Amino acid sequence: MPNPYLKIAAALVAGIAVPALATAAAAPAKTSAPAPAAQNQMPTRAQIIQNVATSFKAVDTNGDGVLSQAELAAAEAKGIQQRVALARQRMEAEFNRLDTNHDGQLSKAEFMAAAPTGPTTPPTGADILAQLDKNHDGKVSLEEYRAPMLARFDQIDTNHDGIISAAERQAAEARQGK
Repeated sequence: MPNPYLKIAAALVAGIAVPALATAAAAPAKTSAPAPAAQNQMPTRAQIIQNVATSFKAVDTNGDGVLSQAELAAAEAKGIQQRVALARQRMEAEFNRLDTNHDGQLSKAEFMAAAPTGPTTPPTGADILAQLDKNHDGKVSLEEYRAPMLARFDQIDTNHDGIISAAERQAAEARQGK
C-alpha cells in the first residue's frame, strides 16, 4: 500500500504545479497569435520538470531540499486561503452585479431580476413534430415517438443481443466523448 503522506505531498506539489503549468501554458508568446493546435498543446516533459522544481522550491521555505510536514502544512494552508479568497471575490462580484442600486443590500426585486425567465413566446412543438413525424401526417405515433430511442439503443447494443452491457456503454461514452 502506498504511503499516504507521499500521496498528500504529491497532491500538494501537483496542486501547486498545476497553476504554474496553467500560467506557463496561458502566457502567449509576444509574436503573432498562436495556431489553434498550439493553443491546445500539453506542456512538455521538460516544462513539467521545471514547473515541479519551481513549485518544490516555493514549498521548501527553509531551502534544505526536503519538504517537512510543517512546510507541507503551510503550503496546504496557503492553497486553501487562495481558494477561499477567490471564491469570496467571485461572490462579491456576483453580489455587486445583482445589487443594481448599489446600496449594499439585495432586495427581492434585485434578486428576482437575476432569476432565469422563460421564453417570451410559448413553445409550439413544431420543431419536435418536424423531427419525429416521419410520415408527415401532422401527428406523432407511438412508433415514431420511440424510433429515435430504439435507434440509439441499437447503435449502443453493438452485438445486438437486446442488452447494453457495461462494455458497450463504456464504448458508447468513449465515442461520444470524441
